[in-house]
Amino acid sequence: MSVDHDVDVALDPGQNAAEITCVEVRQLPVRDLFRGGELRLWEDTAGWSGYLLDDGEFYEVNTHHDTDDWLTKRRVDIKAVADAIAQHVEDPDAGEAGEFVRGASPP
Repeated sequence: MSVDHDVDVALDPGQNAAEITCVEVRQLPVRDLFRGGELRLWEDTAGWSGYLLDDGEFYEVNTHHDTDDWLTKRRVDIKAVADAIAQHVEDPDAGEAGEFVRGASPP
């Protein structure tokens, strides 16, 4: 994982004030976001949806907690996973349906 820091300082001597903004950018492989082969993006009391990493292959999945089967399981490429992560993190409506899983956000 690589980490970059960007620090911006704005001074207002007339107001005796300073504003400091520090942004940390981390780059890590998509695979590092999976926990136990799962990347849960949304979850509620009924089940969860997200991605599964199984034997080196990525799958978009949806399941209910009360079943052992996948409601959907569709093989996808790593770009689809990366795009879904970006959309998930940037979603302004996160939390309106189910729970926005914070652990899915890059650490």
